[in-house]
Amino acid sequence: MTSKSKTRDVQKSLYLNFLKKAQECYNAALHAFEDQGWNALAVNTVHCCISACDAMCVYFLGRRSSSENHNDAIKLLKAIKIKSEDLNANTNRLLNILRIKNMVEYEERLIYRSEAEKILKDCQRFLEYVKRNLPKEQ
Repeated sequence: MTSKSKTRDVQKSLYLNFLKKAQECYNAALHAFEDQGWNALAVNTVHCCISACDAMCVYFLGRRSSSENHNDAIKLLKAIKIKSEDLNANTNRLLNILRIKNMVEYEERLIYRSEAEKILKDCQRFLEYVKRNLPKEQ
């Protein structure tokens, strides 16, 4: 028996709201990088990528994950029928970023500069991928 992931139907046009949230979190991550706020950078990249993923899912599928398990969001993203090679590479970027979510938000360990640089690069590439595959804002 397979378990069904929790999703929420969302009007397709609202993908722009998720894209705006993603961009704002990315901008905050860039600001944190300038201030050497590695932990703030990590938190903002995580939320940027979650919102960017939601934007893709809302636009292409009319729904987004409402599960507490972020792996369900990745499964939903993989259900989108677009260039699979790009999708797989970017799904892996998203997975790498989501893996740090619990650590950066709830654990005592701090993020190192080298980790922050990699996270920011993955986030930037994922966000660029999402923007390339969504219609331009109107």
